[in-house]
Amino acid sequence: MKRSTITRHILVAFFFSASMLLSSCINDDDPEEGVEQFVGIWSGTYSGNVDNGTWQVTIIEDGTISGTATSTPMSETYGVTGTVSPDGDFQATAGSATTGTTFTGTLTTHSVQGTWENTANGLNGTWSGTKQ
Repeated sequence: MKRSTITRHILVAFFFSASMLLSSCINDDDPEEGVEQFVGIWSGTYSGNVDNGTWQVTIIEDGTISGTATSTPMSETYGVTGTVSPDGDFQATAGSATTGTTFTGTLTTHSVQGTWENTANGLNGTWSGTKQ
C-alpha cells in the first residue's frame, strides 16, 4: 500500500472517530419548553371557606386539561376541563361553565398552585399539586 493511501485511511478513520465522539456529546436532555413540559398526570388537593377535596387531571400535548375534582363534604365528583398555556397559565372549570368552580393557577415543571372560586355558591380557596 502506498504511503498516501495509508495516510488517507488514517485521516478518514480519525475524522470518523472524531465525528462519532462529538455527536455522542450532544445533550439530548435539554429541558422541554412550552406546553410539552407540562404533559402528564397531575394531582393534588384544594381547600377553602366551605369546600375541600382532591383533584386529578391529565394534560396532553396541545395544552388540553381533562380530569376530575372530588368534594369531600359534598361526596361528589365533578368533571374538570380547561387549558394550560406554554408559559404555565392554568385555567380550568370543574362542573358546568355557568355554575361550576374555576381553577386558575401557575404550573412549573413539577408543581402547580393557584386559587379556585365558585361565584354561584360563594365558595373560594386555594389549591396545589404535583406532576406524577
